[in-house]
Amino acid sequence: MKNLGSLFLGLILGAIAAYFYFNNFNQTPPMSTPSSPPRGIITSTEAKKLSDNWTDLRKSVNDSVAFNEGDNRSSWYSLDDLSSFIESVKKEHPKADGLRFYLGVDTTVGEGGYTTIFMVPTQPKTEGAEPKSKLAASSDHEDISGANGLDRGFSGHPPTASYPQ
Repeated sequence: MKNLGSLFLGLILGAIAAYFYFNNFNQTPPMSTPSSPPRGIITSTEAKKLSDNWTDLRKSVNDSVAFNEGDNRSSWYSLDDLSSFIESVKKEHPKADGLRFYLGVDTTVGEGGYTTIFMVPTQPKTEGAEPKSKLAASSDHEDISGANGLDRGFSGHPPTASYPQ
């Protein structure tokens, strides 16, 4: 009788151990696919050159019409706000395939206003058609009419500061 009890106890413990081993301990974590860097990555040297070009070619004109002082040079958005915006675009507009950035002027700060940057979601230009490739031209995409955009980024410190801040 003593051996029979030991046998049952052994079977029960073995079944429990096998359950945990095969259901929990032997699972491999999901593999994340390595993502390639986004197209359009530029170096800090290239960013500095673009900023310097803007200063040389546009700053005086922008500053001449800006409210009060020199015009705003940049907009800052938190990663949380950008991620939330992208997730809401994906949820509300399943055909969305990108974002288009526009320059605008916020006149709530005064008559001449300050430059702002806002973004709106886009979709493939032909209803139901996918872009020809991931390298498709901007003209293959259209703004999603009536979709919310994202603005209200924070200006640089000071607003007239150039790259890098």
